[in-house]
Amino acid sequence: MNTNKTKLVYQFLALVIPFIAYIITLAPTVTFIDAGELTTVCAKLGVAHPTGYPLFTILGHLFSLLPFGSVVYSLNFMCAVISSVTVLIFFNLMVFIFTKLKLNENDWENTLSIISIYNISLGASLVLAFSRTFWDTSNAIEVYSLHTLFIVTNLYLFLRACHVTVNNTKENLLVRERYWLVWSFVLGLSFGNHLSTIFLSVGIFVTYLIVSGVTNPITYKRILLMAIPFILGLSIYIYLPVRASNPVISWGHPDTWGNFYRHFTGQQFSVWMFTGTEVMAEKLGYFVTTYLAQFFYLPDEFPGILKVLPLAIILIGLFEMAFKKTRLFLLTILLFVFCVLYASNYNIHDIDSYFLLAYIITAIWIGYFLQFVIRLLSEKKRTAISFVLVLFAVLPVLQNFKYVNESQNYYVKDYTFNVFNSVPQNSIVMSTQWDFWISASIYFQYVEGIRKDIVVIDKELLRKTWYVPYIKEHYPEVYANSKSEFEIYYTELLKFEKYPNRYTKPSTEADRQDISRIQTNYKDLLTSIVEKNPNRNFFTTFEIETEKNERFANNYMRIPQGMLINYTKSVEKYDDYKMPEFIFQPLTQNDYYHNFIRDAYYNAYLSRANYLMNFQKLDEAEALIKKAEALNTKGSEIKLLQNKIRQMKTAPAN
Repeated sequence: MNTNKTKLVYQFLALVIPFIAYIITLAPTVTFIDAGELTTVCAKLGVAHPTGYPLFTILGHLFSLLPFGSVVYSLNFMCAVISSVTVLIFFNLMVFIFTKLKLNENDWENTLSIISIYNISLGASLVLAFSRTFWDTSNAIEVYSLHTLFIVTNLYLFLRACHVTVNNTKENLLVRERYWLVWSFVLGLSFGNHLSTIFLSVGIFVTYLIVSGVTNPITYKRILLMAIPFILGLSIYIYLPVRASNPVISWGHPDTWGNFYRHFTGQQFSVWMFTGTEVMAEKLGYFVTTYLAQFFYLPDEFPGILKVLPLAIILIGLFEMAFKKTRLFLLTILLFVFCVLYASNYNIHDIDSYFLLAYIITAIWIGYFLQFVIRLLSEKKRTAISFVLVLFAVLPVLQNFKYVNESQNYYVKDYTFNVFNSVPQNSIVMSTQWDFWISASIYFQYVEGIRKDIVVIDKELLRKTWYVPYIKEHYPEVYANSKSEFEIYYTELLKFEKYPNRYTKPSTEADRQDISRIQTNYKDLLTSIVEKNPNRNFFTTFEIETEKNERFANNYMRIPQGMLINYTKSVEKYDDYKMPEFIFQPLTQNDYYHNFIRDAYYNAYLSRANYLMNFQKLDEAEALIKKAEALNTKGSEIKLLQNKIRQMKTAPAN
């Protein structure tokens, strides 16, 4: 048997099987959260939200040039390619662990046949490939596909370097050290993609000290040497100031040291980190309740004792590793625990991707479980049964496909176009719905050139200094009309960014006055945008009206029109607005993002129906209520409005 050719076949399978699955489930267009913004940044070589993701942007730009499909599809395709390559590298990692890795003299040497090892490694790789969050990051543009590639590559290179350090002491020093130099360079590149690479720190540092020797002077000299390629890899962040003048999007405008540092360190999002034990407990609880479902779980109809089977599989693999490779066991435990604990302190909705390192480690443990099963068999049966164990990966495929399949996901595109179609030419739309349509609107406006006449303002981003120049660049007329309000507010905003603690933790009367001043200036600016653009219709999304403490333009009436609310001074006149026919696919999923969009359509129908009822447009109102009822049959408002319409229709005319 030609071992090299056989390994190539397995490597091909580890690459192609996930790739085919990812293409089948690939999103055809923009999806939730940052997809629109990231696509635009890649296509136009702009600067993304903190921490900037320069390496992802450059790689994405190359894929955006592919001559097939839309730009966003090309970038979704990129993530499928990257994740498939990650699975291939994970396969090589598992083979290396089972065949060569020796971190101390007591490490157990594997006696299984090479085919059995290949099958075990392929099975574990496919389990990872089809685990829920990993698969999900492969279907649409996000930085986490590249992040997982670097996580797995870093683990592979680090373990190779450790192995050489422990076992190849007679080799030339430069030959041995090259592994550490290559690893440190890749680690720098990894930080150049995502700062959550820090999750590797504790496990890798402790293992490095154990393997290299705490008292060995070379241990610390090597760290100084590795700093050079690490900084070289990290220097990819030079991209940020180089592209800070990008005319399409330059988030944070990192052209000064202060702006660059805030952007690079992600200070904007630091307010959501380490916010208290309550948040940590909530996120930890979420991780625990969703952990097994990442891979597979047993339906409710199974007997209770079998419910522990998935967890038992992971624990058996963990103990198998503990007895066979103690130092690897310690490394994986440290990586898993630190990732889960650190990520649980981040108070965001889309937290799953921050647990990816824990899921990758779990796939390694499952690989050890598969080895444990093979070792229980007689030598004659091991190779044959190992082929069957590859099918273990079918379990996550069967259970996760319906959750990760994005092939018909037009929710965000539909919603964005329904917002666009709700307004006339040259309107201003203010919103805080970044995750649902503002991010997507950047892509459709600046890459596909759709509805560029609409001025889209993110109300929350107006709290950032870089966004004021963005408004000035993209909407010069709007900025000029409210120039004095923008300048006054911008002055206070600069003070806020320079001394944030004075505003978040005021300790003096002067601090409290500054808080009051910036709040007043903020509302004055918002009112000015409404009042000083008489040639443009002004709209907001519905959630803006729920923020009572920041209500602005108080002398304007709010009239529901389409997906939005129109600000007008016409008090009693009926507006004769023609409600557009919203086009969207059935919203069957029950999660935060899909529920938000479902509620948005529901509220749009009912709000307009209420307005129509005030002007005795009862048939039109009734038609909208029926559309709302199709979205939420249990809505209490439905019955109330239907009863009210019946009463109005039967009431005697005055």
